[in-house]
Amino acid sequence: MKTILAGIAASLALSSLMTVAHADQTSVEITSKSPQRYHMLEDEFYNFKSVYGLENGQHIRFTSVMGRFYTQLDNGQRVRIYPVSRTAFVTENGASIEFREQGETLGIANFEKLSPASQLAANTSMTARR
Repeated sequence: MKTILAGIAASLALSSLMTVAHADQTSVEITSKSPQRYHMLEDEFYNFKSVYGLENGQHIRFTSVMGRFYTQLDNGQRVRIYPVSRTAFVTENGASIEFREQGETLGIANFEKLSPASQLAANTSMTARR
């Protein structure tokens, strides 16, 4: 009887160890909905305020109003952009904009997210120049 009880106890202990070992193998990915933000003063945005010609023939404008930063494709809806570094911005829906050469050129990742009505493929990149 003692042998049976010892066997049951050992079996329970082993199964709880296996559960703990299995729990250690499970990973959970935590993603933040909003990216890390960079505090940018309106004066720092000065070099980026302009209209840029995109490689597809469209134009994109960058403006600021009371410390908030915006972009607008042609005559489309104005979209708020959020600084994530001195030269990089993101939109709420996931487009990324990075200015280069003191604001003379820029690159846009996920360009299709700036123009929801467009039929562009996912992960479209675009470049622009003043």
